[in-house]
Amino acid sequence: MTTPTPYAKDLGNLLYHSAVVGGLSVGYSMVGKKLLKMKPADLGRLDIEDSIKLVGTVAFAFWTQDMLVKQGIIPGNIIKTN
Repeated sequence: MTTPTPYAKDLGNLLYHSAVVGGLSVGYSMVGKKLLKMKPADLGRLDIEDSIKLVGTVAFAFWTQDMLVKQGIIPGNIIKTN
């Protein structure tokens, strides 16, 4: 088995973090829509209200990912870089 190149490690970790943050963002959007009766952001007209919804959703997703990593529930990186 060969050792992955630094670019492959970076790409693997990038895909991992994108999947985690993307999944959390979708989850928070669904919670907002179902429980809070909040209309999802309309990307076609993107006014200030929709921008705040998107920024808030992604900020909560990054915060949740950070807390899950600090608590050891999910790994910080799936491919260790030295």
